[in-house]
Amino acid sequence: MRGKTVLVTGANSGLGFVTARELARAGARVLMVCRNSGRGLHAQAEVARQATGLAPELLLGDMSSQSSVRTLADEVLRRADRLDVLVNNAGAIFDRRELTPDGIERTFATNHVGPFLLTNLLLDLILATACSRIVNVAAESFLSQLDFDNLQGEKRYGALSAYFRSKLENIIFTFDLARRLQGRGVTANCMSPGPTRTRFGHGIRGPARLIPLLVKPLFPGPDVGARTIVHLASSPDVAALSGCFFLRQRIRPTKPVTHDAGVADRLWQICAKLAGLPDGVAHGHSGST
Repeated sequence: MRGKTVLVTGANSGLGFVTARELARAGARVLMVCRNSGRGLHAQAEVARQATGLAPELLLGDMSSQSSVRTLADEVLRRADRLDVLVNNAGAIFDRRELTPDGIERTFATNHVGPFLLTNLLLDLILATACSRIVNVAAESFLSQLDFDNLQGEKRYGALSAYFRSKLENIIFTFDLARRLQGRGVTANCMSPGPTRTRFGHGIRGPARLIPLLVKPLFPGPDVGARTIVHLASSPDVAALSGCFFLRQRIRPTKPVTHDAGVADRLWQICAKLAGLPDGVAHGHSGST
């Protein structure tokens, strides 16, 4: 990975931190995106101690805020002349339905619209980098269909259903992106880390909070969960693979809805409109204006 530039969102802890650490250890220049500067600086220092190439760089970004995502993209474009790997890892779960300042349900905004916007804003840089890769962190548990009338929990909201819906959207987006970028030197894949013992979900309240309390102690740590992310970001074995879903470093099948081009196009257009992006942005006309 020496000489390559990697951007990892949600890099201050858990899967994102381990991914940043391992890729820095392999010699990559790692741009660590964190929401909190204090935690980010601590994580940056930890990764720097194990980096074998350039020191990791800290960038601040809140994936639930479109203005923050745009500022982040502008900073990346200012700092980097190449982007070999984009890892969309940041994600969250919320026990109550809330709207962001952009007027979007917070789970949908954080887990899907934010990464969608960031990917498109950085796409020209990614396309200009030979053999580049996009890795989206999803989950093996996701819904079997996408209800466009309840895309933002308008009719009913539950913390877990909103989260699983966002993970389905991540997979649909990845497969759609792979189709749109076919033959252009960029691969797009998604993965599940499997059940992992991290701090994810510790802030939720209500009945759903019992899940991490009861079962997470039984799960392996983030070093295990991040292996597939690192594999997709760096292994030559997957350099030519695109539009795939991985679990434990192996390609796994996904539900039929993830391959429905009509659903994918509709979701893309909705997200592009919500994010203020022009139609067809993935064809190489991205920008942060």
